[in-house]
Amino acid sequence: FIESCYSGEPQNISKDNFRGMNKMSTVFEVSWLVDKCFEFLDSIDLGEYEDQLFVVKEALWVSTTLKEKRLIDMTIRKFSLEITKSDSFFLRKFLGDFSARNQDELTFAMKIAGIHESILIESLISNFKMNSFELDANSKFMLRNINASPCSKENNTLYLELITCLEIITISSAEDYGLVLQLFKNVSLRSQAIFRHNDVVVAAKTKLPNLFLDPNILNKHNSFPDFIEALTASSLEFNCLMIFDAVYLWLRILNRSLDTEEFKVALQKAILEWNMSPLCSIYIENIKKHKDYPDLNCLIESLKTSATLTTSTGYVRVCSSSDYNSEQFFSEDNDIRFIFKEKPPELCCDRSGECGFILRSSGIKDGMEFDINLLTKPVDYPDGLHFHKECLSVNNMHFTIFNKKVGSEIPLTWRGFPKLESSQPGYYRMWKYSFWPSNQLRPVVYVNFKGNMKN
Repeated sequence: FIESCYSGEPQNISKDNFRGMNKMSTVFEVSWLVDKCFEFLDSIDLGEYEDQLFVVKEALWVSTTLKEKRLIDMTIRKFSLEITKSDSFFLRKFLGDFSARNQDELTFAMKIAGIHESILIESLISNFKMNSFELDANSKFMLRNINASPCSKENNTLYLELITCLEIITISSAEDYGLVLQLFKNVSLRSQAIFRHNDVVVAAKTKLPNLFLDPNILNKHNSFPDFIEALTASSLEFNCLMIFDAVYLWLRILNRSLDTEEFKVALQKAILEWNMSPLCSIYIENIKKHKDYPDLNCLIESLKTSATLTTSTGYVRVCSSSDYNSEQFFSEDNDIRFIFKEKPPELCCDRSGECGFILRSSGIKDGMEFDINLLTKPVDYPDGLHFHKECLSVNNMHFTIFNKKVGSEIPLTWRGFPKLESSQPGYYRMWKYSFWPSNQLRPVVYVNFKGNMKN
């Protein structure tokens, strides 16, 4: 660097000293030498992968460390041109070590791939297979940023393989579930053929969303503002009833305290910002109260009289046709039938038989968590019962359990709960709350025909 400045000519710029030379030139504002460094990098023959990798890493380093974008822009244009010529050798090899890449490198890969997104999808699939189908940080980053459109048009088979991989993955948080579900929705919008021919994707669209709140949120936040911010910041779709359920358990299970007005302000904000329907007043009437939780009881009573936060309009409370004991309901697979005894105005139906829907629950067994899905295919419905797909979906349903022993409803909101009590066979525990083997349960669904999900 000193010799170059003294002579006015670049002296022996090489791969070994490029980074130091370029950094010194930038720091001391020797602009002509910075340009010569760029010319050197641009002149490197890209015939070998090692040379390609060197150029990419140095361009990224200059961009992130020295905040100089010219070199990375030049490199993106050059490598994008190679992709356009159908030469994707570098990108495939670069992403072969997918898990070792940082987010700047992945962003670079996505930019040079451009519309040739299938290369990125292939790398994702390969990474899942090599890493025991783990949804690691790089996979999440890629899924969050891919477009989902070009690949689904050009290569449905490849996209179906990715979706199959995602079905195998264990999803451990609400954020992960929301991310995967959003990808499925993107594919659905852009390639209806995939949904018509792939049960995996259809199943993802029928999973009840209120069973996927992350239970870790409960324990991480002691103050209500922090708790409600973490809850509503999630990428997961949710509604006012889910917000209430979360606060209900936050107060009751963890003995938190809450100012009623503070909650009402937060709920009003959620209703306005995401155009949600207010809370269902019938739900508030049926939720379980307890003498040991005065803050919770005070909140429930206050909400009953709030005209802006609660409503009965648009909601229908539907009970299952059958009752279940706790053991039967939580340990076995069940097809739970719900029939509209009085048809809402939204169900303009002149078909014979009854209008309703079926929820298929999966029992807690063989390491599997409790799960519920809405059946949407006509073949799954018996004669005399039909489903209205035009106005019924998981996006306007909220699930609870009416415990006949205590005469009130219990929110069933958190992923992975309830759990089988290992020390007491037949008992299922949701934190401090236990379902006894003899408890008679009736599943309940609140249907909001006006729609109430966060967009």
